[in-house]
Amino acid sequence: MPMVAIARVLPAIACCLWALFAARPAPAPAPVAAGTAPLVVREAPPGAPNTIQWLVVSPRDPRTIYVGRYACPMVFLRSRDAGHTWRSLLDAAQLCVSGDQGPGAGGNTLTGPLLIAGDGRTLFLDEEYNEGSADYLAYLLLSSANGGDRWSIPEHGEDYGSGTHYAALGPPAPWPHGPQFLYTMSEYHPPFTPGSWVSYGGINASSNGTTAGGHIALGNLAGAPGSCCFNAPVPDAQDPTIVYVNLQNNDVPGSPPVGAVRSEHGRPWAVVARPRARPSLRTFSVATDPHEADLLVGRTQDPSVPPDRVYLSADHGRTWRPAACPGVLRGSCPAATTDDAFGGGASYAFVGDGLYRFHGAGPATDRLPLSARLPVPSRAIATVASGPRPGDPVYLTLKGPTGGGAPVFYRTLDAGRTWQRVAVPNPPLH
Repeated sequence: MPMVAIARVLPAIACCLWALFAARPAPAPAPVAAGTAPLVVREAPPGAPNTIQWLVVSPRDPRTIYVGRYACPMVFLRSRDAGHTWRSLLDAAQLCVSGDQGPGAGGNTLTGPLLIAGDGRTLFLDEEYNEGSADYLAYLLLSSANGGDRWSIPEHGEDYGSGTHYAALGPPAPWPHGPQFLYTMSEYHPPFTPGSWVSYGGINASSNGTTAGGHIALGNLAGAPGSCCFNAPVPDAQDPTIVYVNLQNNDVPGSPPVGAVRSEHGRPWAVVARPRARPSLRTFSVATDPHEADLLVGRTQDPSVPPDRVYLSADHGRTWRPAACPGVLRGSCPAATTDDAFGGGASYAFVGDGLYRFHGAGPATDRLPLSARLPVPSRAIATVASGPRPGDPVYLTLKGPTGGGAPVFYRTLDAGRTWQRVAVPNPPLH
């Protein structure tokens, strides 16, 4: 399992010393009700820098960013000036709040980064909480329509019980024939039972939630290469009613994904065929990539396969063809990519010894002179986030020890000519 996946599981254990919990219904929490006054939101005081594991940029205003960390004491901060000043949103979302009110009296973690819908206004946040009982975990999906100052439970957004819970937005870009979709995946112990399912529906901004959508139970599936579930569901790039779930071998702790299943239009799940290879692939997962247009992208962690190898499918994983990753340079895939951020209508790969231009899904071509001004080597970069237009702020987050994130990130406000080091302040602890 990649270290980021481990980082989403271990913090809950370290924070709250929970054992493995038997599945049983949890009492409904007391969430922030829509239309009520929000809790007091305090400014984050200066202090030692805090480690972050994710950074998300608002598609409406690239100077508005959100950063966070999964573990308790959690970090959940917003900046509206590209990281010059910060506000903690922990209290507004009732995350890591002490006392008896609201979810979280026993400790909370986040199961994934903040999700921002394509309209730039609707936010979704997955919370794992425990109200003090030693025999269950519960999961709650919160939404906000005002940038995180007030939160509510969206329609069809509740999910209680022991297990794991992830959410995703898709397709990668808003679907041209309808609304963007929200997907939630719930896994109850023991894994891959009828108690596990994927739900999805179109985002309804007027009610700050989702319309009624598919609800597909993940039952036992003959021929499945593993068991549910490996991180969030994967929406298809062509059709929002097609969804994939990557599987893993839960008998081997920390194992990588070993295959995937697919559901089309709410129908029962089917095993996604692995690409033909010699020797046969032992690890395999599916994803989407905006550089590969409408194709499904398969990847493997098998050491016998070249590191720049990907597999592409135009028929939802029924057949595959091998290819090289977008932005490849001398057999190496980029640490991160971004589009249009440095002008010229191109994509850019942080790979090898700097920043390279590439087009479509092609290889890296020319090295930009800006490479000499990069604040860190490409191999140290975890993610790149930026606005949609050339000249918008660009942010680099860094890899941390054992995938745990880093206490700083870097930004450029002048298309890479200069970079600033941004330390993430330490918010109030609860």
